[in-house]
Amino acid sequence: MNERERIEQVIQSLNLTARQFAAEIRVQPGTISNMMAGRNNPSLEVMKRIMDRYPTLNPEWLILGKGDMWRTPPGEEAGLFDRLAPDSKNRSARPVTKEEPQPIAAPAKKISRIVVYYTDNTFEEFSNHLL
Repeated sequence: MNERERIEQVIQSLNLTARQFAAEIRVQPGTISNMMAGRNNPSLEVMKRIMDRYPTLNPEWLILGKGDMWRTPPGEEAGLFDRLAPDSKNRSARPVTKEEPQPIAAPAKKISRIVVYYTDNTFEEFSNHLL
């Protein structure tokens, strides 16, 4: 099975038309139409757009035909570790503790005085006991 056939299989598994799929991956419908008709091979840009739009799709399957089509079934959220290469999942890592950020308390401020200056060089002052 070649890349074109695998892309066609992805479209079928998502129950989309070629036009809907083109809109999903943000390419012109003619790009998908020409590819499905065998006039063009999928470009690297098309492959990248497919993988960006469907992160649960297995890129090794899409490009090389190896492994399963989906890392997780379509519609399910890909976890952080689903995006890693298979050999990197087995590496142990030190546990990460998450600390909640503490808001910085701003000192309480109150208005103590307001001064209004007029164009005739006079002013009015309003003190805290009037506010």
